Amino acid sequence: MHPVIFKFGKLVVYSYSLMVVAAFCLMVLYGVLEARRVKEDPEKAIDIGILMFIASFIGARILHCLINYPIYLHDPLRILKIWEGGLIYYGGLAGALAAGTIYVFHQHLSWPKWADIVAPTAMIALAVGRVGCFLNGCCYGTIAPQWLPWKVTYPAAAMPLHFAGIPLHPAPIYESITTAVIFLFLAFRAKHKRFQGEIFWLMVALYALARIFLEIFRADPRGEINFLHLSTSQVISILLIFISGYILGMNYLRPGVQGQRS
Repeated sequence: MHPVIFKFGKLVVYSYSLMVVAAFCLMVLYGVLEARRVKEDPEKAIDIGILMFIASFIGARILHCLINYPIYLHDPLRILKIWEGGLIYYGGLAGALAAGTIYVFHQHLSWPKWADIVAPTAMIALAVGRVGCFLNGCCYGTIAPQWLPWKVTYPAAAMPLHFAGIPLHPAPIYESITTAVIFLFLAFRAKHKRFQGEIFWLMVALYALARIFLEIFRADPRGEINFLHLSTSQVISILLIFISGYILGMNYLRPGVQGQRS
């Protein structure tokens, strides 16, 4: 656990913030390269990347604060302390999707085509960003079995009392690896997709499916639907699997849908 990378006088570089910057740079780079590949304006990829990145942070923070509102009612200024963690991916996805949609329609662009261009960048953000979570000590995992070779133990002062000194699953690393694999698949599939919008809906479906299982290894507070015994993210994931599965299925079964170069 290394929440601070280095200090230089009053300048403090947090590991979480550093990973966020790295994620943003990689996201924009992919967006520009993919826009060029499909003969779209790379500058628009930069514009949409900046807008969606900012909106994703706002959305992710808003959803986290809504789910954990008792904490922030007592300390409202804590809402601004994003380096402490407290960002929910699905809130970020909603914010980014809203900002991206507004931009695309304002610029009179094709929503399905641009959704496919930027969809893999969401997995880049998670793959890199979860490394920041791991270094920061947030999004910590459940208790790991003693035989697990990659179990981790955080400093006692950084953990809730019942997890102090106890080996845990490195849950952020699990998600980082999973989303990196999803990104690689989406980047490959983008060159062989069968319809516009396929990559976006594949991203939604694959991540939602993965998130259901990844939540099993999460122990940090993140909201729960008590009567279902599921976390908030698991419930959202189930809904998204049905929605994305339906849309993908309808398009794959549609007569005349052929593999296409894009």
